[in-house]
Amino acid sequence: MTSNPNLGLDVHHKSQGEAPVAGEAAFILLVEDDPDISAIAIMALHLDPNFTVTAMRTGSDAIQHLEHSPRPDIILIDNNLPDMEGVALLQSIKVNMEDAPPIAFLTAAVRSSDVERYTAAGAVGTIAKPFDPISLAAQVRALLPSTLG
Repeated sequence: MTSNPNLGLDVHHKSQGEAPVAGEAAFILLVEDDPDISAIAIMALHLDPNFTVTAMRTGSDAIQHLEHSPRPDIILIDNNLPDMEGVALLQSIKVNMEDAPPIAFLTAAVRSSDVERYTAAGAVGTIAKPFDPISLAAQVRALLPSTLG
């Protein structure tokens, strides 16, 4: 287990391709530029004791993290990042990552045309901001592959 100095969180990584065991944590990569929203989302996700969250503030940081860290079980992306649009990040991950994890959007841009665009790009779901902190973990759990959900 390592400590993430930027967030003060304990972060545990599993090996690439390692199958999850019943009750094992689901590893979530959160890509959210607003530090307040990120902090609330992390606290809300930790309501599920089996979730471990790593947060990045930009698409570039997320890409670099994915290049050097084990595969998360799901990635949550805000569509309005400072350095790129979330859909562009999703597409980059899908093209450059051999076994890309499921990707969902956690965003305020939730008009039907936005959600259709996320789905067409390969997103497994969209969670609207503002989100309910009490139900966020359950919403994310529902988006995980059946082996983890």
